[in-house]
Amino acid sequence: MFKKVVQPIIFLRIRLLPILFLLALSAIIFLRPLPAAADPAANSVFFRDLQGHWAGSHITRLASLDAVKGYPDQTFKPGQQISRLETLVLFMRSTGFEAEAKQLTRAAGSSSGRPAADAGEALAHTPRVSWGQEYLDLAVDKGFLQFDSTKNHDFNAPATRLEAAQLLAHMLYLQPPLPASGKKVDGFIIDQVFTDEAQVPPGDRTCLRVLAAAGIMSGYPGGSFRPQNYLTRAEATTIISGLVDQGWIKISEGKRYVGLVSGINTARGVREIELITPAQVQKLKVAQDVYCCGDSGELPFEQAVGRRAEVILDKSKKVLWVNTLQPRGTSLGTETIRGSVKLVALGKENLLVLSDLNCKDRLLPVSWEAVLYKKDALQSFTSLKPGVFLDVLISGGQVKKATVLEVKSISGQVERFDGRRLYLKGKASANKPGWFNYYDRARVVDREGFSRGEAQVGDRVQITYLDPYPGEIDDEIPLEIKVQ
Repeated sequence: MFKKVVQPIIFLRIRLLPILFLLALSAIIFLRPLPAAADPAANSVFFRDLQGHWAGSHITRLASLDAVKGYPDQTFKPGQQISRLETLVLFMRSTGFEAEAKQLTRAAGSSSGRPAADAGEALAHTPRVSWGQEYLDLAVDKGFLQFDSTKNHDFNAPATRLEAAQLLAHMLYLQPPLPASGKKVDGFIIDQVFTDEAQVPPGDRTCLRVLAAAGIMSGYPGGSFRPQNYLTRAEATTIISGLVDQGWIKISEGKRYVGLVSGINTARGVREIELITPAQVQKLKVAQDVYCCGDSGELPFEQAVGRRAEVILDKSKKVLWVNTLQPRGTSLGTETIRGSVKLVALGKENLLVLSDLNCKDRLLPVSWEAVLYKKDALQSFTSLKPGVFLDVLISGGQVKKATVLEVKSISGQVERFDGRRLYLKGKASANKPGWFNYYDRARVVDREGFSRGEAQVGDRVQITYLDPYPGEIDDEIPLEIKVQ
């Protein structure tokens, strides 16, 4: 059995070194050579035995990334147990230790795979295994595992959930001294106590709690962890999928997107989807064997339209896997804000800073399904520049739609005010308005764009306005009066 580390573990919360691409994880699950009859099927995303399975979306997701494989009969066998050695190699490779493990071993040509002479005295007592020796050596060298004897360690036996939790807590450097309940530890609140913790030695209970607090490995309904249950293929795959979600494992750019599937088009027999994210609007070709799933299992691909979805592309940049995350809905409590762009920040959190017509800065979260239109054409939010005027639809506290306003500007001197009408000196024409109705609804700013109260007779001004009906008079809508 795995034995917990008795030496001190430095408790640091670190992000893993970026993995060049999740393809580096190819065949990481169930790496041990299989009999010919059980060789994994190549390029298979659909599995016959996943209908309604709780881990179906995680398994097919990693299959679309070539990270896991099924069997020739199109099954995945999600309930099949995974051995201790497979678990160790899976976690070591997926968390970025592959290159370091290879550096620890002798140069190519050593059939035994034993470590180099200077690899450390502790490795002399490392059990010998038929494959994956470099990962076991590195785990011992780093203190993830420790053995008092090289005998009686069956690495072909199934791994328990407790053993998996011990490995993960050490590999991710997440195991701290056991804190008081509710105490924050490096950003986590360790307050979950499992109902069956009595089955776990006191020193190991922290592993369970910190992994649950980090959202990496959870328990079961009713509050149990079931530490002595054997780890299954489905559970191992779900753990890796969760590490992808939380950023511990990096996927290369251009492989995975999350956005709104706004439509499916077919031209000359080739299907493509239109995917909208705050950063861009893309048209992506669809693979012939595309797999679409949701909370209830596999779905017809057409049902992805109008929904938020995670999309994964195959090697030829075609959509291979789609997971619908939630329907696009219409929320109550909508409002429209008109103003000019001050800042657009797109990243983990998408934000739009808008200066409204009261010169008030509005910090607006941009929804995953937000769309931007300019002259009725979809645009990317990255195209927005400071000063551009927008109408922004807010629903549920987030930007759902933004429309670029086609504005004009005119400079002149304020001649007089008549009620709610502002007159400029000079002769009016179809291309040069001589007055503006409801000028008091426009914001008044100085040269630097700061609010300055009201414009006065005689002020030189630049007026930015909308002209809904070009060529006509008395229809202009002033947005900003800038005093020169």
